[in-house]
Amino acid sequence: MTPSTRRWGLPHALVGVGIFVVCILGPSIIPIELMSYPVWLAVTFAMPVLIIGWIVVVSRRWGSGSLIRDYGLSFRWIDLLAIPVAFAVIWFAEPFFISIALMIFGDPGGSDTNVIVTPDPAIWVPMTFLAVVSAPIIEEVVFRGMLQPSLKRWFDGYAPDQDRSYRATNAAVIITAVIFASLHLPQVLGGVNGVSLAAATLFSGIVFGALAMATRRTAPSIVVHAASNVVATASAYGLLA
Repeated sequence: MTPSTRRWGLPHALVGVGIFVVCILGPSIIPIELMSYPVWLAVTFAMPVLIIGWIVVVSRRWGSGSLIRDYGLSFRWIDLLAIPVAFAVIWFAEPFFISIALMIFGDPGGSDTNVIVTPDPAIWVPMTFLAVVSAPIIEEVVFRGMLQPSLKRWFDGYAPDQDRSYRATNAAVIITAVIFASLHLPQVLGGVNGVSLAAATLFSGIVFGALAMATRRTAPSIVVHAASNVVATASAYGLLA
């Protein structure tokens, strides 16, 4: 989106992140005796609706009105190369990054996956949909489509030179990835290995961010994010070694 049509920035992105935080922590304040299946299902699908609502409002009120233009939801031929390369980096390099983190910080124990495994289709069907469709779109638009470019523009200032722009890009990618990883840490309360989770989400967040910066779009990072979640879900259910 050109500067003349963009009227949103870091405050709007931070509101999006704030809604994301509320959606993550909100269900935990609901008394367990009220958490029947219909309530759980309603809350589960209300969370992405709230975030998508803010994404649309920002685009229509402070953007061009086009979600595709405002958040880079388009594809180009170069993506046929960029997407497989980014996915390969996560597939091959992320396990080494996790191993290094475990050696440095120790292994606190817990589950190696944050995927909820259950034979009940009433649970795994909506959870799988959220993991491979809803979460990649929402998280990439909020973090790589809103927060990351807003941080870069903020670090760039009014008259960025080449060196400053390079540093601003790196800082935006890393800070966004750190925030992205930290917001997954409440899953530790469910028995997930905190070190592995932090390392995996930090590394993947950096790859997603670098891909979004390189292509200047979020559509490629959405695809890689979705593919990564498909692999994680399939592995948790024993469909992949």
